[in-house]
Amino acid sequence: MLTNEQLAHWRTFGFLILRSLFSKDEIDEIRREFDLVMDEELDGKPFDGQKTKTVLWFVEHRTKLARLAEDDRIYNRVEQILGPGILWALSDGNYYVGDTQWHGGNGEPPALEHIKVAIYPDSVTKDLGCLRVIPGSQHQEFQQQIKALKAQHENPMAMPFGVAGVDVPAFPLESEAGDVVFFSENLWHGSFGGRPGRRMFTLIYSANPDTDQKRDWLREFRKSTIAMYKPHESFVNSDSPRIRSMVDTYAEL
Repeated sequence: MLTNEQLAHWRTFGFLILRSLFSKDEIDEIRREFDLVMDEELDGKPFDGQKTKTVLWFVEHRTKLARLAEDDRIYNRVEQILGPGILWALSDGNYYVGDTQWHGGNGEPPALEHIKVAIYPDSVTKDLGCLRVIPGSQHQEFQQQIKALKAQHENPMAMPFGVAGVDVPAFPLESEAGDVVFFSENLWHGSFGGRPGRRMFTLIYSANPDTDQKRDWLREFRKSTIAMYKPHESFVNSDSPRIRSMVDTYAEL
């Protein structure tokens, strides 16, 4: 479970790194399962490194990966932050190519809070593609000040603050294989300098839509998404009570 200090860190800065959450044997298995999903999606062809390859409903493809969604070490901590009744929103897996420009909240209160849990099967550093975050930028007032960074999505050469994206003041979430990164989706984040084909996947959880207003928002938002808030059939039909508890709400909607 998270300590009071870790919860204070989350509320203030919008992220946490939990070191060595997985053992060497566990991370070796995660690597194998990751590559099996990607090999299947690439029809057995080698990744050409030309363009980022993203697979939606990623952990849902493999039973061993799907277990991570309900693993106590992840689930219990997410529930501590978001409260009871959390929803499963989505998972995705990636072979990344190039930089990921800055993105995050738009300065408006989110309809539903949600958390991304990022797992890197390999070590990543500041100059080799680790996630960088702007601490505290999940707070709406701060977002209003930095949302000009969105211009870099249209033009990576744009410098709204007089510096390139790679030089924006930020904290690098350097991690070793086995570490796990928790961060608010509203936190401004990006990635720079990684080698083509670097591996990363995320588990995405959402707060309970516990009011009529939130449920109405969720119904409408789902109409505009390809996969977000649309659980895979393997989770809808899961034998796990915990997995089912995170997706049964969609049937009620």
